[in-house]
Amino acid sequence: MTYKGKTIQKHIRGNWFVRVRHNGQYISIYGRTKQDTYEKLKVIADKVEQEKFMRKFAELTSCQITQSGIVKIKSYTLQEWFDEWLTSYKGNLRAITVKNYRTLFEIHCADLLDLKLNNITNALLSKMINGISGCKQVKDTMKSLLKQMFAIAHNDKLIDQNPTLNLPKSKATAPTTKRKALTQEQENRMIEIGLTDKKYDPLIICLLQGLRKGEMLALRPNDFDFDRKILRIDESYDEQNPQDLQTKNADSNRTMPMFEITKSILLRYKDQDPNTRIFEKMTSPKLYKLFASLQEKAELPKITIHELRHTFVTRCHEKGIDEMIVQKWIGHQIGSRITKAVYTHISSDKELEYIEQMNGKAS
Repeated sequence: MTYKGKTIQKHIRGNWFVRVRHNGQYISIYGRTKQDTYEKLKVIADKVEQEKFMRKFAELTSCQITQSGIVKIKSYTLQEWFDEWLTSYKGNLRAITVKNYRTLFEIHCADLLDLKLNNITNALLSKMINGISGCKQVKDTMKSLLKQMFAIAHNDKLIDQNPTLNLPKSKATAPTTKRKALTQEQENRMIEIGLTDKKYDPLIICLLQGLRKGEMLALRPNDFDFDRKILRIDESYDEQNPQDLQTKNADSNRTMPMFEITKSILLRYKDQDPNTRIFEKMTSPKLYKLFASLQEKAELPKITIHELRHTFVTRCHEKGIDEMIVQKWIGHQIGSRITKAVYTHISSDKELEYIEQMNGKAS
């Protein structure tokens, strides 16, 4: 006699028995008669099958099974769901990105963190978004995080309605500051004075190569190819997370031409340990102090170190460098699939012509 693949057998002692596997263990069922054992098997086997179904259902729908066997939707607070979403749905984020997300969320959603997801309305989120003062980018980032979180929560049936469908458009509450760039004359003065002292090397490299501060601080001798005049960028150094050397995005990993003045600077470091950062002793406070000193000596306007990168881009545009080449050099995302296809067909001869222009050798 068999029920759901389980065959009842006669025991050596004369009674009947069958075994059912449940939660990694066997349950032995005994009966005086074969029919008696069969009736017991039906009850237990059906219960085991039901429990398996309920566990699988709970796993797929984020539900909980109570002691009474009733399946209930798991109820998350906003804080709990943010942690779950960040861990389970937003993998492979840089440590600094996770830290920034958490900081933003805890600051701006402080009054909502203990609310259950189903109690969070569009009105509450809109009020929170509108209450963020200053930078439009912060509002946009918060809206993006919330939309991603609640879309998944709605899809997983954790909430009945998605409260982020009609969030208000972000408007900056203060005038945005236009990015600054040095003029050609100011750049020349900065280079002339900067080359008189080795301590200014990090700043001149940022200016001449258009590097981000973290990319410059991560440079090692094994990133330099002096014969081919190539500079490799595939790391970014952050003092807050020194073990996380990932660049900003995939497009930031690149090779770019090593321009002539840059080459003369980097030759000073070619004999250092190839696996050690050449500016290992440089800290952000020290770098900012050096930049303030150089700005004063060269009579430069007050700009940030990142705006040296904007200066590089400005020079490229002034010299007529193709936009796709500029994006390649500075590690910006190229854009659409079609744009990438166009970019890949720019000839190496044309790029060499652009390099000559940046080195001041254009005819």
